[in-house]
Amino acid sequence: MHHKILTFKLLILLNFAGMMAMAQSQPAPGSINNLVGKINAYNDALPVEKLYLHFDKPYYSIGDTIWFKGYLMNQAIGYSQQSNRLYVELVNDSNAVVKRFVFPVAIGITWGNIALSGMYVHEGSYTVRAYTNWMRNFGDDYFFKQTFYINNEGYDTWMVNLKPAITSVAGKDNVKVAMQFNSLDGQTAGLRTMQMKVLNGKKVLFRNAAQTAADGSMDVDFSLPPQTTLKNLSIIAQDKLDTKRTALIPISVNRPQDIDLQFMPESGHLIAGLPARVGFKAIGEDGKGVDLQGSVFDNDGIEVARLTTFKYGMGTFDIAPQEGKTYTAKVTLANGDQKTVQLPALARSGVILRVKNNRTADSIVVNVYATADIAGQGNKYNLIGMARNVVCYGASFGLNSSSFKVTIAKNLFPTGIAHLMLVNVNNQPVSERLTYIDHHDNLKIAVKSDASSYAARDSVPVHVNVVDETGKPVRGSFSMAVTDDSQVKQDEYADNITSRMLLSADLKGYVEDPAYYLQETDEAWHALDALLLTQGWVGYDLKKIDQPVKPTFEAEKSFEVKGSVTNLFNKPMVNSNVLLLATGKQHFIRDTTTNAQGKFVFTRIPPIDSVTYVLSARNAHGKTVNGGVSVDDQSHIAINSPNPVSLKPWNVNTDSTILNYIRSNKKYQVELDKAQYGTTGRVLNAVNIHDRAAIRGSQNLNGAGNSDQVITEEEMVNAGKASLLDVITSKVKGFRTGFYKDSTKQTNLTYFINDKRVHFVFDGVDVDRFYEPTTGIANEHYEFHKQYLDYISAEDVLGIEVLYSSRANALYNEANLTTDDLLAATAAGPVGADYAYLEITTRAGSGPNLQRATSIYIYRPVALTFPKQFYTPRYPVKGAPHKYADLRSTIHWMPSFVTDKDGNATVSFYAADKAANYSVIVQGSDMNGKVGYQTGKVTVK
Repeated sequence: MHHKILTFKLLILLNFAGMMAMAQSQPAPGSINNLVGKINAYNDALPVEKLYLHFDKPYYSIGDTIWFKGYLMNQAIGYSQQSNRLYVELVNDSNAVVKRFVFPVAIGITWGNIALSGMYVHEGSYTVRAYTNWMRNFGDDYFFKQTFYINNEGYDTWMVNLKPAITSVAGKDNVKVAMQFNSLDGQTAGLRTMQMKVLNGKKVLFRNAAQTAADGSMDVDFSLPPQTTLKNLSIIAQDKLDTKRTALIPISVNRPQDIDLQFMPESGHLIAGLPARVGFKAIGEDGKGVDLQGSVFDNDGIEVARLTTFKYGMGTFDIAPQEGKTYTAKVTLANGDQKTVQLPALARSGVILRVKNNRTADSIVVNVYATADIAGQGNKYNLIGMARNVVCYGASFGLNSSSFKVTIAKNLFPTGIAHLMLVNVNNQPVSERLTYIDHHDNLKIAVKSDASSYAARDSVPVHVNVVDETGKPVRGSFSMAVTDDSQVKQDEYADNITSRMLLSADLKGYVEDPAYYLQETDEAWHALDALLLTQGWVGYDLKKIDQPVKPTFEAEKSFEVKGSVTNLFNKPMVNSNVLLLATGKQHFIRDTTTNAQGKFVFTRIPPIDSVTYVLSARNAHGKTVNGGVSVDDQSHIAINSPNPVSLKPWNVNTDSTILNYIRSNKKYQVELDKAQYGTTGRVLNAVNIHDRAAIRGSQNLNGAGNSDQVITEEEMVNAGKASLLDVITSKVKGFRTGFYKDSTKQTNLTYFINDKRVHFVFDGVDVDRFYEPTTGIANEHYEFHKQYLDYISAEDVLGIEVLYSSRANALYNEANLTTDDLLAATAAGPVGADYAYLEITTRAGSGPNLQRATSIYIYRPVALTFPKQFYTPRYPVKGAPHKYADLRSTIHWMPSFVTDKDGNATVSFYAADKAANYSVIVQGSDMNGKVGYQTGKVTVK
C-alpha cells in the first residue's frame, strides 16, 4: 500500500505521567513501536480492496439492461493495483448464479452492462454480486452486493393493495389480511375465485380457495401454528380460471417473538462496577430494523435506563451495572406489542474502553476503566488507533489507577472509520471500538444546466465542476445517470460511492440506507454511533501479525490457466508435461511442465471469446498419464451468505412512480426496437425454429426433444463448472425444494417442480433404483439426490429434458413406479400423487455411475466481457415529425468521463417526449484518496 496517499501517517507516541515514550531506532520486542511495525507490515502484505458499482437505476424489467460502472479501490481509497479482472454475477432469490461475467479493470475502473433476458431471468429478487479473486481472501462479506426487484412488465399478475394485521387470543396468533386485486390497467378483479396458499419460507402452512368481492377485495384469515417462527411469511394467490395469473404477496406482521433484539456493550462485555454504553438493534422478520421504545430494569424492578431507537431499529443507552444484579429490557413495538429480553450477564473483572466523539469537536476522548482487582497494578497497555488499515495513533501507558483518560486529535486520522484497540503486553486485544471521523473533505461536486427548463427532445448540456475541500480543482473519473422522476424513484439514502468507501465496505452484515448516516445532522451522528456499536465488531486477530502472510487467493493481473497434476494416489506429479489446446474461434497449442508441487501455469493467453481449453497430462513418451488434471477455476464461488433482506414485489402496495415505469417500459421496448432497427421493430434473419431442441444420445422415452422444457448443450457448456444442482435450480421452471408427508406421515424435504415431486433419470436410468433407505434418518432421500446433483458439473452433461405434464410423464410413471410407489404417493395426498421427471443425458452416457476422465480436463473459462454502448437517440432537427415515442426511464447513462485541469466536464443528451423532472446523479473519485457524490435536477416541460 502507498502510505503517501494518507496525509495523516504520524504515529504519535504520547508520554504522560505513567506513560513511556517508546520511539527507538530498533524497536524492542514487546514495545509499541514493534507492535505498530508488525501491524503495518502485515496490512501492507495483505492489502484490502474495496469495490463499488454505480447503477443507472434501482429497479428493472425483464428485457431491460442493467448499466453499471465499477470503482475498485485500495484501503487508502486510491485505485487498486492488485487486480485487473472483476467477476460480476447475477444471483436469483434461490441463491443460484444465473449469469456470470468477467470485466477488465484498468486503473481501478471498469464499466459494463447485463442484459436481463427472459431466457434466464424471471420475476423476483436478484442480487448483483461482484468481487475480485483477491477479495476472496477476506470472505464474501467484503464482496459488493446490490439487490434489485426485476418485474415481468405486469404480465400474468395482479396489482395488490394489502393491509395485514395480527391479534393474539388465548395464546393463538391470528392473522387477518385485507387485500384488493386490480389489473395493470386499473380494472378490478371482481368476483374471481382465487386459489390461496400461505407459506412460511418454502413451507406450506395452509391452502384454500376464496372469491373476491365485486370491487376485487378479499379478506383472508388464518391462525399460525403454535411455536412457529416466521421467516418470509407470504401468500400466493392464483386465479382459478386463468392459472398463469398469480401474485406473490409478502406478509409482514413482526410478532414480538420474531423480533431479533440484540444488546452489544461498548467494549464487548458488561462488567460489574464499570460505566457502560450499550448499543441495541431490533430486526424484524423481513431483515429490516424495527422501531421500539422501552426501559431497562434491574432484578429489583428499578428502572435504570430508557430505550428509544434513533433509526432503523438501533439506539444506545448508558448504564452503570452493579455486582449481583441482573438486567432486563422491556420494550414496546410501534403496534403496541411488548417484548422482554435479558441483557448479557455481568462479568466480575475486566477492562473497558469508552469513546466520546462529539460531531463538532476536533478531538475524541478515550477513557479506560478497570475493576479493582486490575486497577493500580501498573499493568502496561498499548492503545492503537487505525484507519484505512494503517496505524495512525499509538500510545503506551501503565494503568496505575481505576481509570485512564486521553484526548486524541481527530486530524491524526483520515475521514472514515477509525478503529481503536486496547492491547495488553501479550499483544492480546482487550477492548475494541469503532468510531467515525469526518473532516468534511470529500469531493465537492456541482451539477448545473444552462436553462431552467427544456422542451421535449431538446439537447440538454449538464455541466459538472469538481473541487476539493479547499476549492482546488480536481481531475478525476466520474459516472453520470439521468433518470425520469415520473418512472424512477431514487432512494436518497441508498449506498453511494462515498458511503460505500468510507462506511459500509468496512462493516459486516446488511446496512440499511448507508448514506443516511453521513448527513451532517446530530440525529444522523447519533444513529451512526449506534450503527458502529451494533455492527462494527472487528475482532482483530493480532496473532496473525507474527505469521508469514500466505494469501489463499492470488491477485489476477491477467488471464492465466493454473492447475495441478496428481497420480492415482493423489500425490503431485513432478515434471509432468501438460498440453493446452485452445478450440473455438481461435486455435493454438501451448505446453509446459509441472513444478516440484505438481503445479502448472499458462501465462500470456490472449483474450478470446467462447473458447474451450483441453488440457492433458503426458509422460516423456507423449502418452497420457494415469493421473488427474485439475484447474484452479475461479468461475464458481459458493454463496455463503444469502441476502438477509426480502424485497417487496413491485405489484404489492405499489406507488404511482413504479406503476408508471412498468406501463411505460412495456411500450418503450417496442419503440426502442423501432428506433434502432427501423420499420415496426427488429427484423430477424429467417431461421427454422423448433419447439423443443433434441439432445443427442437422449434416452427420452417419448423420443428426443419431446418434453415440456429442454436445457440445451449450449446452455450446459456456458454454465461451465457450475454444479448440476445450480443449473437445474436456475434453468428449470418451477424447480424448488419443499416438504411432503410420506406414507408414515413423517415430513420430509424433497425436490419439486411446481406441485410434483421429482425423479432424476440419468441416461434412461432412474437414480432411485440405487437408493436404499435407512430407517430413522431425516431427509435421507433428499440428501441422496443432492449428492448426485452436487457432484456432477454442467460440463459433464449434454442436456436436460423436463417431463412434467401428464402427456410427457406417463411413460415414465409406467416404467419407473411400482405398485408400492403409487400407493405411497396416493397416501401422501394431493402433493405427491404425481411425479415430474428430469431426463439427464451425460457426456459419458453411463447413467448415474458417472466416471470422469482423469488425465484430460475440459476447461471453459468465463469469457472476458467488453461493455456495449448505451443507446442515445439524436434529434438534430427541431420540430421534425416523430417516427416513434421516446419513453426512456434512464434518459442518459455516461459510465466514464474525466474532469479537466479546472475540474470541469460537460455531458450532453437529448430529452425524451414526456414533461418531467430528471434526476442527475454524479459520483466518482480522484482515484487518490477522495470520493464524491452529488445530485442535480433538469426540468422538461
